[in-house]
Amino acid sequence: MLPFRSGRVRTGRALFVLLLICALGSNTVWAEGKGKKHKKKLEEAKAAQEKKDDASNIPLPIGHEAKGLVLPDYDLRGRLSNRFDAGVAKRLDNIHLEMRDLKMTTYTAEQKPDLQINMSSSVLDLKTRVINSQQQTTVHRADFDIVGDTMKFDTTTRQGTLVGNVKMVIRGQSQLSPKGSE
Repeated sequence: MLPFRSGRVRTGRALFVLLLICALGSNTVWAEGKGKKHKKKLEEAKAAQEKKDDASNIPLPIGHEAKGLVLPDYDLRGRLSNRFDAGVAKRLDNIHLEMRDLKMTTYTAEQKPDLQINMSSSVLDLKTRVINSQQQTTVHRADFDIVGDTMKFDTTTRQGTLVGNVKMVIRGQSQLSPKGSE
């Protein structure tokens, strides 16, 4: 006698295999779709970073000076993050820009001015986005002023270092001290 299986079991197994194939197929399509979107975003971010790193977008030939040069600096999302207002700017080489009488303004995520940095002489590295000043620099914000002999400031991370004869004046000290103490 030949083994006999009921049609019900066969149908159940076939249905299970069919559902499994559909489930795997839909997950694969979903993962590929997510991967394509993610890959596209990465490519856009890479293109934006390359554009940002491209030093040729500064309209100043090597060795030439420009008076009253204004350079906006945008983040990867296209928002204004810094603005450089130089009294005189000179392109030293392909990646260095010397600026005198610089007034640099940083902006918050809400596009409001945050820091005002004044440098009498500075050099901006266009690759690393780090600005250095070997002369006295003043940093002003609504709640403080700070002055130092030299400064190094990373415009992408917004971290800086002031060195030598650093003096700081804090405004609104009543907000800093605990209530009831003098």
